[in-house]
Amino acid sequence: MYTNILLATLLVIQLTHGSVDAVPLNSELTQYINEQINLGLTQAKREVINQMEGFVSSHGQSGVFGEHAYPKIKFPASGYITFNPPFTAVPALVYGLYTYDTSKDYNSRLVTDVTNLSKSGFNMKIKTYADTKMWGARISWMACPKATVDV
Repeated sequence: MYTNILLATLLVIQLTHGSVDAVPLNSELTQYINEQINLGLTQAKREVINQMEGFVSSHGQSGVFGEHAYPKIKFPASGYITFNPPFTAVPALVYGLYTYDTSKDYNSRLVTDVTNLSKSGFNMKIKTYADTKMWGARISWMACPKATVDV
């Protein structure tokens, strides 16, 4: 690292006195600067990811709800998810579908419901309607404290 800083300093000094062809040195310096920028961005990205993972692991909870039981159809499926430990206030909850196994011979229709969200848990339901034949659906969920903003 210090070598490249010295090269950059030498380049600036020599350019101001007009005693060097700057093209090859400029190319090396540009490459070095780009590498440092990419390294910095990679480190910053890693720090943000670590902070998010740390926040979720220390403040949030996550899990999976659902079934997959081909060839048996086990829907609608419903259940109560308990937070352990309970939150001190009603948390924010996000969820998304990550498994969906349905018949190609029928229309695919899926409904998910979250009800009764509280400090201690929530109800989740996965169901189909009309002629949909579904063998599997799983929902991944994450709950964490709601952010408070002072304005």
